[in-house]
Amino acid sequence: MSLSFRQLYQEDFELYKAMETQLEEDYMLRVFDRLTSDGNALFGLFQDDMLIAVAGYTLFAGEFAMMGRLRSDSRYRKNGYGTLITEYIYNEAKRTSDIKWIGANTEKHNTAAQKVLQKLEVPHVTTLYAAQSEDFSTLTSGDGTSNWHRVESVEVKRKWIEETYLNPDFDKAVFPLEAYYPFPASPSLFTDDRLNDWICYENSDSTRVVFMWEEEKGKKYLHVVYPWSDFMTQPGFFDVVSKEFEESKRTNEVSSVWMDLTEDEAALLPETHPFDLPSPWMLHGHFVNNQSEDDNSPIENHAKTDEQSSDAALDESFNKASDLLADLEAEINELEQSVSGKQAELEQLQDRLDQMDSDI
Repeated sequence: MSLSFRQLYQEDFELYKAMETQLEEDYMLRVFDRLTSDGNALFGLFQDDMLIAVAGYTLFAGEFAMMGRLRSDSRYRKNGYGTLITEYIYNEAKRTSDIKWIGANTEKHNTAAQKVLQKLEVPHVTTLYAAQSEDFSTLTSGDGTSNWHRVESVEVKRKWIEETYLNPDFDKAVFPLEAYYPFPASPSLFTDDRLNDWICYENSDSTRVVFMWEEEKGKKYLHVVYPWSDFMTQPGFFDVVSKEFEESKRTNEVSSVWMDLTEDEAALLPETHPFDLPSPWMLHGHFVNNQSEDDNSPIENHAKTDEQSSDAALDESFNKASDLLADLEAEINELEQSVSGKQAELEQLQDRLDQMDSDI
């Protein structure tokens, strides 16, 4: 009996299909061809010639790898094979020169996956609720859309991204690029094509912005991203969200709105809120060895700022120590001069005493 790993391709579908995963509905059977191509990588753990576990990652913007799709054959569980295949794909991703960040997004109750990530020393980044709703009547005022105007300019959209998620001083540094796929905000994520596709609204005094776009993850969503935590107090915010949701339902059969909320933000919702709040998702991840020195990610910039602050503090301490040493050296020189002067006076006094003795 021997264990081996290799990357899987479309022609390995029958091997995957033969696995006994005990899943009532496994979406990977429907999209296996896509999961083995087009920016996706799927790997298998084999016992001799039998596929007993799989896992993989999806690549975003050519440099962000999100791990997942862990499956194992029920006949071979409790042997640590899930950990083995996860560790393998993690190391494969680290060896890929273009990949700068590796992470995984797991539900909070999935403690087994979190233990594997801890073993791999992949740190926790943030926890987000996938808040979903089909009706905003309890949150709308009916006429609030007048407080917001639509933005079409890619340049203006980019300006907002730069002032918020790409700003090292901004509170949030993780951007929910897709449902289930949040990443550290980085310029490479915000292409002109992506920004052009987004629906964007500014409030009347241009102090707030909201981004929306349609996407499909099993069903069609209108994904709403609002950079701040004051959505409950922004006049007309849910009115404009509801307006775009109704339009998306009518034209593209979108069935629900998706908003990523932190645990603190979820706590701000009123008791009568319309959102479904399933188990939150915990994002783990970190930048790896290919991280460039000029990277503009706010998370990395926060770290760099801390490091620069530490360096500045060390420099300041060194300068203070140098000044103290210089002052001390000057005081010692003055003291030596004073001692030398006193010694000369004593010698003169001793000469006089000796002279007096001889006179006597």
